[in-house]
Amino acid sequence: MALLEAEAVTVRFGGNLALSEVDFEAEAGHVTGLIGPNGAGKTTLFNVVSGLILPKSGRVVLDGTDVTRRNPAARARRGLGRTFQRLEIFGHLSVRDNLRVAAEFQRGGPPVEELLVRLGLADIADVRADSVPTGRARLVELGRALAVRPKALLLDEPASGQDECETERFGRLLRELAADGLSVVLVEHDMRLVMEACDVVHVLHLGKLIASGPPGRIRADAAVLSAYLGAA
Repeated sequence: MALLEAEAVTVRFGGNLALSEVDFEAEAGHVTGLIGPNGAGKTTLFNVVSGLILPKSGRVVLDGTDVTRRNPAARARRGLGRTFQRLEIFGHLSVRDNLRVAAEFQRGGPPVEELLVRLGLADIADVRADSVPTGRARLVELGRALAVRPKALLLDEPASGQDECETERFGRLLRELAADGLSVVLVEHDMRLVMEACDVVHVLHLGKLIASGPPGRIRADAAVLSAYLGAA
């Protein structure tokens, strides 16, 4: 059974159908990709899964429990972590203290010093977060999410602002996290990262799921090529 599931999720914003009966699942120990053109509904689906939007219909299941009507904090306590498309860190705090604040939310997570080393942030641990380059600031945000000991982790364009070398290292890190048993869900426009890091890829277009499968199959799917990859 999947660790994280969205079943027949439909979302409307006024007269706009943002998501139409979308089914989505992510397994523990896997990196799951969610791709599609701008406006396809990717972030909206993340907002439904994380509890920021209540769907018109459908449900969200986390580790066997229906959490559709539970708030974001309750979902976080049950093991759901998330980063955002727009960088969200405490700029006035040090890198270390950003992780400490998150670690205090849920005891028993990985030690902050261990996370700093694993993420390659130990050398800037005492630097104010708002002075850290964007590529490494993304790792600070990831560290905060990991500090609360999630079972499933939603990453919304986490490679934005990273250079090629940073993105390669980031892809390896995602695979390591999945190998530890974490369910990683990745929204990303960097197709090289998606195709190399993900076990399964789901494709949204105009609020509908048009394809799901391993990266090789998605890369060759005619509907995906027409809607997205062919123009990417």
